[in-house]
Amino acid sequence: MNRLSEPALYTPELPRNAELTQITGIRLQRIHFFHDAARDVREVLSLVQTPMHLDLFFQRLSVTAKQQLFLWQMQRVLALPGRFSLNVSVRMLTCQRWVSLLTEQAHEGRIIIEIQDPGTMMRLEKAEQQVVCAALNTLIRHGFRIWLDDVSPAQFFAWRQPDIQFDAVKIETGMFHQFRTSGSQLTLLVNQFRGLGGRVVIEGVETPEDYAICRVSGADAVQGYLFEQEVLPEDFNPQ
Repeated sequence: MNRLSEPALYTPELPRNAELTQITGIRLQRIHFFHDAARDVREVLSLVQTPMHLDLFFQRLSVTAKQQLFLWQMQRVLALPGRFSLNVSVRMLTCQRWVSLLTEQAHEGRIIIEIQDPGTMMRLEKAEQQVVCAALNTLIRHGFRIWLDDVSPAQFFAWRQPDIQFDAVKIETGMFHQFRTSGSQLTLLVNQFRGLGGRVVIEGVETPEDYAICRVSGADAVQGYLFEQEVLPEDFNPQ
């Protein structure tokens, strides 16, 4: 498989929180925009030393630990050039104090907030949903862009807010591979997702063939193992 290399940053100086001791660094995964590579984004992902499934590991982290991790990642990547997307959970956005702290961070419009669990919005009380929407509006006013990850068409109604403009929406890997064999159906799916966000990103792009399929689908950008490099520097020594 042809893989385009992408620089990675690894740094072990995490906040002093016992929940985060198994996180040893940062991995950056490229999100490539077809028509303007200058708009490319790197998603910030964690390197984790655990026998546990990664999804379960992050599900078990407290909201406080996730908030600390976000701020740590943000501080590290802002030392690099370019734009970066960082994952948040919906419940992180219900904490008004943390959102206020986030607005105080200087980021020059280079940080994208990626909502990784949009289905959680449907399980919140109405008052909590309003708090989340208010938080997103506050963050947008302070120069953050908002993306939706892993959202399904069945969840669109919960996120169609007249006063929130999502910069991009992602089509997750499983859905892409379900529709990748039919160009017309994939194009319809892309158009459906575009109704929720200004741009559409397709995940799960692993081969040049995947890339070609997505390029003619009407999507704006792609992400996947085609663009990933996971090489641990020889001198990396977790503390």
